[in-house]
Amino acid sequence: MKSKKTNFFKTKKATTSFAIIALIGGFLFLNKGITGNVILSNKYSFDLVSSIGLSLILCAIVLGVYSIKRK
Repeated sequence: MKSKKTNFFKTKKATTSFAIIALIGGFLFLNKGITGNVILSNKYSFDLVSSIGLSLILCAIVLGVYSIKRK
């Protein structure tokens, strides 16, 4: 059973699905109006939630390129 799960995660369909999910999640974390972070104060210059969103978008781009380049 374990080899079946491992083979699924190596497929192009799985990497594309994870890329789409990460891209949607990244944009949700970037948009403060949707996630409710609009009530937070702006006195901090570093926003952890926005950096999580940017990293998710970066991961989505890497997964997308990987799934396109993979044969």
